[in-house]
Amino acid sequence: MAVSELMAGSMPISTGDLNTNGSIPLGDGSAAWDYATVNVNSGSNHFVGLGPSSSWPWTDLSSVPNRFCTAPGSRITKAQAIRMWEYAHDFGPRIIWPPKGCANSDELDPEGVAPVFRQSMMAMTRKTPIEPTFQEILYFCKLFYDYTIPSDKIVKWLFRKFNASNSAKYGMLCMAGLFRADYERSMLASSWRDGLQEVYSLAIEHLSRDLENDGLSAWEKLTGLASIMEYEFHTGQISKYFSHGNKAVPLIKAVIGGDTIDLLNLRGEQMFDVNMWAWCDILDSMATCAPTRLKYESDLGRASQRGTEENAACQDKGIEWLNGIPNILAVLLARISALRHDLNLSEQEKVSKGAEIEQLVRNWDIRPLQTKDSRLRIARIGAQEIWRHTTILYVHHAIFKSGPGHPIVRDSVKNIIKISSTLEPGSNPDSFLYLPYFIVSLLFVVPGGV
Repeated sequence: MAVSELMAGSMPISTGDLNTNGSIPLGDGSAAWDYATVNVNSGSNHFVGLGPSSSWPWTDLSSVPNRFCTAPGSRITKAQAIRMWEYAHDFGPRIIWPPKGCANSDELDPEGVAPVFRQSMMAMTRKTPIEPTFQEILYFCKLFYDYTIPSDKIVKWLFRKFNASNSAKYGMLCMAGLFRADYERSMLASSWRDGLQEVYSLAIEHLSRDLENDGLSAWEKLTGLASIMEYEFHTGQISKYFSHGNKAVPLIKAVIGGDTIDLLNLRGEQMFDVNMWAWCDILDSMATCAPTRLKYESDLGRASQRGTEENAACQDKGIEWLNGIPNILAVLLARISALRHDLNLSEQEKVSKGAEIEQLVRNWDIRPLQTKDSRLRIARIGAQEIWRHTTILYVHHAIFKSGPGHPIVRDSVKNIIKISSTLEPGSNPDSFLYLPYFIVSLLFVVPGGV
């Protein structure tokens, strides 16, 4: 994957490129970046180490755990801090990438866009002063299902998210450290996870302040909350994750301007974290047998017509490019959850509507995301079929109350197992199919096979 591949290639900021006032000059001919709405604290002299190979700005250095500090902030200039970061990056523990035992490194970046990411970071460095920590955050904080969305857009979105609020910075730092703990092969890696709890505590502290700050917009508050939720999900802090998911509801409503989400038309930077939260909301409903927090409605009639916006496979629309599930199937999963909890319908009516949804799932012509790699194209088609059968399993479980012995259930389980056996374990798209695998293993695999 492109973001992970960047772990191997550093992006040093040479102190020789600094102006006499400590700022980084603007490069002629570099790409035009719109930072008008971004609050860049380029004057901060407070830095703390992201492990041994980067630095981090803190608004209150006294609250930072000692094990993360590199030097008192008042004693160094920005240029000196950058030089220290370069030194630590060169001589500190390095990340082994590609991993040992990887037979084909091309599988890590089948789209071949890693160089474009690297060039985008270099262009950004020439254009505006950037805290070195952001480069580390970018490498670790997201692994997108479809990472070929224009790299300048991803870089700009993450940069704005990083600077949106203090809680967003700390939350993204938590995810950065979590990925580093998983990938770094050094004696320090085992202690990284333990130290992240201190950073997480700071994220929670700043989140409380950010949520009460009237100077921050709903979107800015959501960026911090979503980043923290992601860390809580990946570290198994489920009760806190659910609590913050509930706390995000009024922010989501403020961002979208209502209580109804249309996943087939939800796109753009402002909806980035809304899309992430929407998928969490649908998953939470499936896992807890509770209604979704918001309503999910889309025009399926238009979505079935070729050439419409709803029918198109778009790189930055909905949740497919982030998590892999086709947007239309995510909409239908939400509809199944809503049908399950509709108190105005009898069980017979629910079964009738459930049968209609199952027929839609079976007959829908899903548009695959574009890719130039033929192997990845075939794998993604297989992944889409896995999601199709997962949706069938869910409607049978939630509406029809079908058991493991039901012929359709057995057939879908067999198809998921068969297709998944053709995918490269741990790669794209296999690593994004945890929900289908979980459903198959927990609900429908019985002793003796299917």
